[in-house]
Amino acid sequence: MDIKTTLQTLVDIEAIKNVLALHSRAIDRCDAEQLKSTYHADAKVAYGFFDGMAYEFCDMVTSVTRGGPVTLHRTQNMWIKLDKDSAKSESYVIAYLHVEGDEGSVQSLIGGRYLDRHERRNGEWRLAHRGYVMDWNLNQTGSGTALADYVSPFTRGAYDRDDPGNQLLEAWNTQKDTTAELGDREMQVPASLIVAAEAAMAKQEIHDLIMSQARAVDRSDAELFKSVWHEYATADIGIYEGSAEDLCPFLMDATKDMKCMFHSVANEWIKVDKLTAVSESYVIAYSRNEEEGAEVDRITGGRYLDKFESRNGVWKFNHRKFIMDYVIEQPSSFQSDGAMYETLKIRGARFPEDPVYAFWNN
Repeated sequence: MDIKTTLQTLVDIEAIKNVLALHSRAIDRCDAEQLKSTYHADAKVAYGFFDGMAYEFCDMVTSVTRGGPVTLHRTQNMWIKLDKDSAKSESYVIAYLHVEGDEGSVQSLIGGRYLDRHERRNGEWRLAHRGYVMDWNLNQTGSGTALADYVSPFTRGAYDRDDPGNQLLEAWNTQKDTTAELGDREMQVPASLIVAAEAAMAKQEIHDLIMSQARAVDRSDAELFKSVWHEYATADIGIYEGSAEDLCPFLMDATKDMKCMFHSVANEWIKVDKLTAVSESYVIAYSRNEEEGAEVDRITGGRYLDKFESRNGVWKFNHRKFIMDYVIEQPSSFQSDGAMYETLKIRGARFPEDPVYAFWNN
């Protein structure tokens, strides 16, 4: 890949990531106009509870949630596939909701995925279509620490311009953007920038490997799992230590009875040294399983310590070690019906039934 293509790829991926992040910000601040800025005017969405024009969705969703407790959508695992002026992405989201009802309040964490189509028009990337897949949810009676009258030393989130975060960002965001003034002018690329761009591209390819690994486990996709490892690669994940080749059937068998798995990866720190690289990434893993006749929700927090190598221009895993930091277990509170969940009709599944495969391959 030449330097111009490398730089453009990195710029496009970052632009799409910004759109995905802005979408979450806009929903959480109930800012309809900001939310519309992430979509093209003719874009559509398929959430289940709303399938139709994106602009209508923006007005509806921000009006429904306004006035209630604030939401928070944590978007991660952004895996983006570019094709000139169009792109597809799969991203994981953990959404926090606090709903007040006649019988009290309920706090919920909802895990799902966005399957998005993006288009660049007039030099600007925006969403052309968004589909939502629900994978899991946790629900509990609202606790005092989440209620509106809770007194704490922390700055609290709010909506629109009342939100202190929005106020601070507006104050900071005063510097003029001169990017458009630079145009397409030719310039000499220093050798140091070429090296930095190649390292940045390597980090992007390694990021995609980490995303592939997460999807492979969550979807029980053995072929995808095998594809990210070099020959003779090894792994140490606590319950298994040995070759990556044997890890695949071990994990597929160990997780075959799981009701759901969901690995949300963040804090990716990657260091590239020519043809080798190391990384540390944080993971929040949700699983639901039946134990002794009852379903159990388990959230495991930990870190991946990974080694990678580029062979014949292809980056793959050489070694993975998993370090566990915490585990939370409780009787499952998963709900598949009721007012909030029954309209989310698109649900996660195993390979090849999961909707990501038809989306990704078409």
